[in-house]
Amino acid sequence: MKTGRPVICVGATTVDQVLEIDEMPRQAVKVTARHHFKRGGGPAATAAVACARLLQPAELWSRLGNDAEAAFLCERLRRHGVGIEGVKCSGEMNTITAVVIVDRQGERFIVGHDHTDLPASAAHLPLQDIARAGAVLADINWHEASLAALDAAAAAGVPSVLDAEVTDPVLLLELARRASLPVFSEEGFALASDGGQPDAKGCDALSRRLGGTFGVTLGARGSLWWVDDVLTLVPALPVNVLDTTGAGDVFHGALAAGLAEGRPVIDAARFASAAASLKCELGNGWDGMPERQAVVEAAARLDPLAVS
Repeated sequence: MKTGRPVICVGATTVDQVLEIDEMPRQAVKVTARHHFKRGGGPAATAAVACARLLQPAELWSRLGNDAEAAFLCERLRRHGVGIEGVKCSGEMNTITAVVIVDRQGERFIVGHDHTDLPASAAHLPLQDIARAGAVLADINWHEASLAALDAAAAAGVPSVLDAEVTDPVLLLELARRASLPVFSEEGFALASDGGQPDAKGCDALSRRLGGTFGVTLGARGSLWWVDDVLTLVPALPVNVLDTTGAGDVFHGALAAGLAEGRPVIDAARFASAAASLKCELGNGWDGMPERQAVVEAAARLDPLAVS
């Protein structure tokens, strides 16, 4: 049974058309897929499903079309226990679709629509509800809503996570400064730091621009955390990778769930690293989310390491 204050996840929801192939082509050729699946995706939506699977109440604030793909996604979100009162379905747009190519090593290549043509207004969102949340997670795909949600979280003293992927550098910094815990991809870190490296010197410099704590995800190498002027590496769990699709989104969702439970940053990062690692081993989209007990046990085996 889910208990506690919800994680509110703000951002993108997509339909993923997943094609499994043997290996990524090195040139322009015709390739026949071994399998094809239609699945739910998108950073915020996948993070919300991960939270729900980890027994943390989750609500999604997102944008969909008024079409069959939206109905498909809403049915699956409800089935996974995600609240969708903040999801707006509009006839002004089509639900975003992404094509995901996955090879036998679990590596993926994603092609998705641009989000800039979607209705931008976040006026329908119940921002007052953030005061009752345990945490807020925002991605960079709906920046009007993310800015509003992060500001509301700061005003209410609610911890907030930013999935700080690649976007316009000015916007990226604007969002990151509003989040209590921005988490950059390596490419996002390079953008935010004007080409800096995620070492102690580079993290110290970025911290001065942001004014606080942040993380950097490193894929299979784990993640780095700048907390109280100390750089810490939280390793990933060694697993047999089936599919890396959505692993980063699960990481951010589990991190927000950990903060909502009151975990310190490094402990929440261990929880998130275990969840993302197990997701790579399980594959199977939203239906392959790891269970809470498995994540708790795996996180206990991860030992953070101070980086000089």
